[in-house]
Amino acid sequence: MSEILHAWAVAPAAVGACCLAADRARVRPPEVVASVLMLLAMLDAAAFSVIAPVYWTALLLVAAVALAVWRRPRQRRTPRTPALMTLHTTLGMVVMAALQLGMGGTAAGHSHGPALGPVLAAAVLGYAALSVAAGRRMRARLDRTQIGAMAASVILMGVAAL
Repeated sequence: MSEILHAWAVAPAAVGACCLAADRARVRPPEVVASVLMLLAMLDAAAFSVIAPVYWTALLLVAAVALAVWRRPRQRRTPRTPALMTLHTTLGMVVMAALQLGMGGTAAGHSHGPALGPVLAAAVLGYAALSVAAGRRMRARLDRTQIGAMAASVILMGVAAL
């Protein structure tokens, strides 16, 4: 069942990536790259398993930090991307990285240390709440669709991980 949910989580992620790429009013290459990276991580985890989840986690975390630095508010030029959209995308990559670890499985069916389930559930619920708040504040339809698609994808992956 979790494999099916994980596969279904790829569809909203693809919709979100398409929304970013289709927004001709505001070209946002860093966000498009982040969205495509998350989509590739999800596709690999759901279907191919070419790259280990721990490497996807590391890559997503590095990309989240890079996006946050790239879109920092103290830039000389005024960013065309709302700060809330940058926050949503960056946190989405962090939650996705945590879900990659949580869905990676454990060797021999057992684990050592604390369970990630409650932490992942809290991260997914927090991200869903942020998505609802961000969706209400965005005026552009493509922005709202991208936020909703990313939230749906994270929620489906969260349910699959638990």
